[in-house]
Amino acid sequence: MRGHSLRRYSSLFWYVTLFIFVFMVDRVTKFFVLTQQYANYKINSFLSFDLMFNRGVSWGIFDSQNSVVFAMVSLFIFLITIGLIVFAIRRYKNGKIIVGETLAIAGSASNIVDRIFYGGVVDFIVLSFGKISWPIFNIADVAIVLGILILCFYMWFES
Repeated sequence: MRGHSLRRYSSLFWYVTLFIFVFMVDRVTKFFVLTQQYANYKINSFLSFDLMFNRGVSWGIFDSQNSVVFAMVSLFIFLITIGLIVFAIRRYKNGKIIVGETLAIAGSASNIVDRIFYGGVVDFIVLSFGKISWPIFNIADVAIVLGILILCFYMWFES
């Protein structure tokens, strides 16, 4: 029994470490972009930085300058994040792998910090090919998408 609880605490350590790593990488990259003024900074023909504050959700859906709409969208995102935390805790207690949930929660938490301190999510990474451009995003968005994909993968194989 003791070995099992040690393994549980060991895995919890790695989940917390993963959360902190993703959260801090996102915070540091956003700080760097905000303080170094990297608007319209082209690295190569595929990758550039263009600072933008997203007040909506993914790809600017529900983006609004209206404070009430912004507050409602932010509250909705906060509640979904709380729900994902509860879901992750239940899965963890049942011995399930929660790497996907951890990535998504870390990304969401960092984006919530942006909403509180900057009035919108700091997006800056632009991927493009010729005239085709992917919507502007950040490291937290990558963690959220990757986390949800991993979560879906695990749940598909578990069923």
